[in-house]
Amino acid sequence: MNIERISAASHLTKVIRDRDAGPSLFFGGLLRGWRERALLTQEQLAERAGLNVRTVRRMESGRLQQPRATSILLLAKALELDGEERAALAAVARGLPARPERDDLVVTVPRQLPAGVATLMGRGRELAALEGHESEDPAAVVAVDGMAGVGKTALALHAAHRLAPRFPDGQLFVDLHGHTRGTAPVDPAHALERVLRALGVAGARIPAHIDDRAALYRGVVADRRVLVVLDDAAGEDQVRPLLPASPTCRVIVTARQRLIGLDGTRTLSLDVLPVDEAVAVFTRTAGEKRVTDAPAGALRETAERCGRLPLALRIAAVRLRSHAAWSVRDLLERLNDDRLAELKAGRHSVTAALDLSYQRLPDDQRRAYRLLGSHTGTDFSAETAAAVLDTTVARSRRLLDHLMDVHLLQEPAPRRYRFHDLVRDHASQTVDRRA
Repeated sequence: MNIERISAASHLTKVIRDRDAGPSLFFGGLLRGWRERALLTQEQLAERAGLNVRTVRRMESGRLQQPRATSILLLAKALELDGEERAALAAVARGLPARPERDDLVVTVPRQLPAGVATLMGRGRELAALEGHESEDPAAVVAVDGMAGVGKTALALHAAHRLAPRFPDGQLFVDLHGHTRGTAPVDPAHALERVLRALGVAGARIPAHIDDRAALYRGVVADRRVLVVLDDAAGEDQVRPLLPASPTCRVIVTARQRLIGLDGTRTLSLDVLPVDEAVAVFTRTAGEKRVTDAPAGALRETAERCGRLPLALRIAAVRLRSHAAWSVRDLLERLNDDRLAELKAGRHSVTAALDLSYQRLPDDQRRAYRLLGSHTGTDFSAETAAAVLDTTVARSRRLLDHLMDVHLLQEPAPRRYRFHDLVRDHASQTVDRRA
């Protein structure tokens, strides 16, 4: 610790001894000590923070009972406080206790990334975009979107493990459960509490209001190099409070819908795999020995019957591997019969994954999904959709846009729409299940 830090710690100890004078005076003394450490007058601090000098004076004198969270953040930045100091200032402003040792504000380095796939096939371009993404925005955020089972989490985790050495102050992982059977999407206030605890903030220092939690979170990670992975987001409102405001942090978000409403965010949409990479994923999962005698044409046809969707490819490969008597042709025959029924292994199921996307839709979009999936051809226009849905062309376009935003519909050419093969099968079966 340098001389300035020792001096500040001594001042903090003196202020804490006098804390019985009241929370606002306690806060004022803390602020004054850090201002004096920075060799700033009240006028200079106010100018640097973009605040009125009267506000600074009232804070230091203890006459401002409840400083605004935004003002605290501006002051912390102007004073160049570190993560612990910012957290302490925010906590004291709310009247919470502080100790000179600050052992309940111990800076921890979280390493929360789950295990990722050792080899990622067919995602070289997307991986390069995630690893090399730099932004001039306050936070470097990349939102990876795509249909259920397309491999968003696998890509995000693979990239995160490769990026981890660049973020020595920690890697955070939060499963937001946007599409988890039997589990509601995580409340962002609860997610913030978990993240703050992981960063070393004691429970007593975590405020009740979500805005205060978000402000404290931004203060703790300010100037720290932290990587944050937010997996399976339900929507923008769930993600927004969890975004740092520091350019030293990086965030990777995965979601089934396009998160176009997050400012300063780069979106990266995943498509199904090219056929050669799809065959490689199937072969690697099943094992080379299980496909040695299979004709190349049969492997490519199997990949196509799986829609070149990574989840479907892996499930089909596991099915082949677990049935020693099957050949690739046997598997292909079963996929040609009822592929959604075959694409299920343990708790993994293409149908279950698509069910969760469908269940998140409003009623009018569910109806459009069912009818269009059952009563349109390979590709169709907005006019055809309007006729099927018995509505106006303008209304049908809006419904089509919504289904595209959540990756349940594709637009391969301007004003032409189609369903992915597995999605069309699911839409048809959804109608049957409702009958």
